[in-house]
Amino acid sequence: MSKRIVITSGDINGIGLRCLATSLRNKVFNAELWLAIAPQTLQNAIDIYNLPGSIINDVWLIGNQRIRLLALDAVSAVTPGEPSDDASRLAIASLDRAITETVAQNFDALVTLPINKHALANIGWPYAGQTEMLGAYSGGEPLMVLCTSNVRVALATVHVPLKNVSNLITTELVEHRTIQLIDHLRQRLGIANPTVAILALNPHAGDNGVIGDEDSRIIAPTVEHLHKRGLQVSGPHPADGFFAFGDYSKFDGILAMYHDQGLIPLKLLTKGAGVNVTAGLPIIRTSPDHGTAYDRAQSHDIDSASTEMAIEMAIGERE
Repeated sequence: MSKRIVITSGDINGIGLRCLATSLRNKVFNAELWLAIAPQTLQNAIDIYNLPGSIINDVWLIGNQRIRLLALDAVSAVTPGEPSDDASRLAIASLDRAITETVAQNFDALVTLPINKHALANIGWPYAGQTEMLGAYSGGEPLMVLCTSNVRVALATVHVPLKNVSNLITTELVEHRTIQLIDHLRQRLGIANPTVAILALNPHAGDNGVIGDEDSRIIAPTVEHLHKRGLQVSGPHPADGFFAFGDYSKFDGILAMYHDQGLIPLKLLTKGAGVNVTAGLPIIRTSPDHGTAYDRAQSHDIDSASTEMAIEMAIGERE
């Protein structure tokens, strides 16, 4: 029996729907796909963006691919490259419906298309991002894991100012995030005894305290403690050499201390085709690893590889 996957509309004024349409045109996915959007809004997007396919009886037909519509009351005009309150309300309504239905087990997995967090905050959306909304709705504690088919980078801290990161790095946090990552690798990806690398916070892992003591005082003892528990964990690894000389390829998972430390090298490795997978939740959620890209909303040169991979990973993850 094929999986049922629900996809959110994202911000319809960005590249999300165009990337989805290209993915559906390029590949027939082995799953029952649904899109949470009002049919009239999707038709508007088809007309304005010249998307492939047509809507017949609340089903978007693109070649041999069928995507059913999970109809919403929220509607919006399509204004490519420009945020709007109606588009933001639609994005929220799509998320609300898709997450609720997935938590209720009416779908096996959820794929979220990109949103404009600032535009949603302007109309009162209380979350820092889609990941935080997922945690609130599902009762889980999200761990952001950015990945390809064989490189997986989790983040100890996510959307926080860089000046605050060192104060947030504690023994408890590093251990908790590492265990979350190991559980994800075991339960969702079927890796029985995963190997995990923990990155250093400071350059050169602090150079024995010359460039900060967090690595010797917090991270190294945590790694030793986890290793004594029988877990295949190592570190702290200085991030520059770790990625530059290919050490990343030796591990099933990597824990970075902050957002750009993990995501800049991952995005360079994937050339923008990475996928955001949310671990730590009772549901499966993936997302393309890019934003709304308003400046390219009508460009002839957009890359749908991340969206295609996000759908594939949602289908392939274990429940």
